[in-house]
Amino acid sequence: MHLSRSKDRDHVRAALVGACALLAALTVLIFKQAADVRSLNARLNAVYQKAFYETCELMEGMSSNLRKLLVTGSAQQEQILLSEIARQAQGAQDDLSQLPLGEGAVSATIKFVNQAGDFATSLAGKIAGGGAVSDADYENIAALSETAGKLSAGLGELLARYEAGEDVFAGDMTETGSESLYPLTEPATSYPTLLYDGPFSDAAGQTEYRALAGLETVDRAGAERALRAFLGTDAVTALQFEGESSIPVDCYEFSVTANGYNLSAGVTKSGAQMLYLLPNDDVREVSIPDEQAVSTARAFLTSRGYGQMQESYFSRYDGILTVNFAAVQDGVVLYPDLVKVQVSLRDGAIIGLEAGGYLRNHVRREFALPAISEEEAVARLGGRLTAREARLCVIPENAEEYLCYEITAADASGEYLVYIDAQTGAEREILQVISDENGDLVM
Repeated sequence: MHLSRSKDRDHVRAALVGACALLAALTVLIFKQAADVRSLNARLNAVYQKAFYETCELMEGMSSNLRKLLVTGSAQQEQILLSEIARQAQGAQDDLSQLPLGEGAVSATIKFVNQAGDFATSLAGKIAGGGAVSDADYENIAALSETAGKLSAGLGELLARYEAGEDVFAGDMTETGSESLYPLTEPATSYPTLLYDGPFSDAAGQTEYRALAGLETVDRAGAERALRAFLGTDAVTALQFEGESSIPVDCYEFSVTANGYNLSAGVTKSGAQMLYLLPNDDVREVSIPDEQAVSTARAFLTSRGYGQMQESYFSRYDGILTVNFAAVQDGVVLYPDLVKVQVSLRDGAIIGLEAGGYLRNHVRREFALPAISEEEAVARLGGRLTAREARLCVIPENAEEYLCYEITAADASGEYLVYIDAQTGAEREILQVISDENGDLVM
């Protein structure tokens, strides 16, 4: 009898152990499946996010290139723009097909980008065969440009919701699709940059820092002295060494407080030149006008030995104005030699500077005399544009530099900068000037 009860207890115990083991296994499986679902959702969201941002970028670029196509006077530039529009249309189509935006919205937008891409390919073939852009073609370009702008604005509105934390990719997107991305009319969302980039600041150029060639190497103490002198010895109330960096060039890095602002600074080991100065504080107050801030920035550069500088465009974010300057030699604006300066609109203090372009490119140039006159360059503008002013400049292109006439021109759609090669007369670049309450930028 006792032996039977003992065996029964053993069976119960074994059953409990087995049940516990099974429960543990089921728990592990459930957690693993949940983790797999979370991982899959994360991967899907990453795919959606990548496709979404690329769609916004491609549509903004297509809209800009269609506007440029309306005003260019160069058959070569027409071919380049049309090729780029076709590429952007194909990329947008591919990305849109990955977005769960609702069948109605996706079908409308894909239909549009297909039309734009087909039109660009067809017109490019016509020009390659010796044909010219007709008035009817211009009407089609204008219509496509208007629609692309509205679609880009609609994507910008959805992007703003996404960046505000709304889960716009949740569910089957029926609601989002019914709202339609096409054609919303709110201004498109712009992508923030650390320091505003003006004409040609993103162009490929020198990788070596030519302005630093032959300068004496300084130690950390020498770099600290140079930083204090650059900011103003009396203005600096705290300074701390943070380390060394070789990206993009060998430099010493500091944290510094000057004029009441907390800043980060980089000073090159060669020649103790200021590479960058970045504000770590937000500035909300605006007490001085933009024009005064621009004059302050120009005077600051002059006092620090930069020589003649020409401001290009500026951008305002809250209480910080960023001004883009280019060096000037013999009346010629050197766009590769860029210095960007940030000014606090609260009190006019210099709180930011980026001189990478200047340090990479600033050497004295030897210019050949222009082969065409300013009048001849202006005459090469597209017939829809009216010139306002022109000046000589150097622009970078594919790691080379070209002497060009920069012609400020306009038509009913807005203002443009057209760059005519001073030697060949070819139209090398056309940029659209976009102005709003925060300043100017170019595309």
